Amino acid sequence: MRTALSPILRSTRCGKVPTSTDPVIAVLGSTVEGGAPSPALRRRLDTATNEWLVAHRSGLRPLVICLGGIGGKGIQPEAPVMANYLESHGIPRAVLVEEAWSRTTEENLLHLRAILTHDGFPEAWAGLPATDVPDPRTLDQRTLRPGKHVPLTIVTSRSHLPRTKLLAKGLGLAVRGIPAPEPVASLSLLREAGALILWGARTVGRKVTNY
Repeated sequence: MRTALSPILRSTRCGKVPTSTDPVIAVLGSTVEGGAPSPALRRRLDTATNEWLVAHRSGLRPLVICLGGIGGKGIQPEAPVMANYLESHGIPRAVLVEEAWSRTTEENLLHLRAILTHDGFPEAWAGLPATDVPDPRTLDQRTLRPGKHVPLTIVTSRSHLPRTKLLAKGLGLAVRGIPAPEPVASLSLLREAGALILWGARTVGRKVTNY
């Protein structure tokens, strides 16, 4: 069982206490199978690990936000599983953030924005288990002010990235997208195409309603 780390202990493990000026890598969750990441989720996490290591070698210390609650037929939140996997692959626990409530892509991004604009970020989040951090569902949805927030990278599956970037833009999140590889014949390509069409229809509908 993990326990909450004090700022001093978190600093020792990571080299320094994370700050609000550190870049952020946000990893979108996917299926967890038997307490372990599914192949699709492992590819996202491996991509995020590579991105973190490249940044680390250049002198940066990105925070990594794991986004994922209990989705689909799951019985446990995805974020803690993601964080454990990342830690086992060389990313310090002190830079990991767990968001274990979101169940959809839109919730991923809404909760991400709430975390990034929270007055206690990153001190109230970094290195702590999801049970010990603020629930993003209860936080204010603030607008990110240009130039006031850190560089934000989002990692998700290649087919999922276009819709994710569109949703992020609609929420005022300026992101750099990093695609995780996936099989060419993946059914997610068809699923994402349908989701994009549905999202577009809903967006148009909201604009017409608000006209």
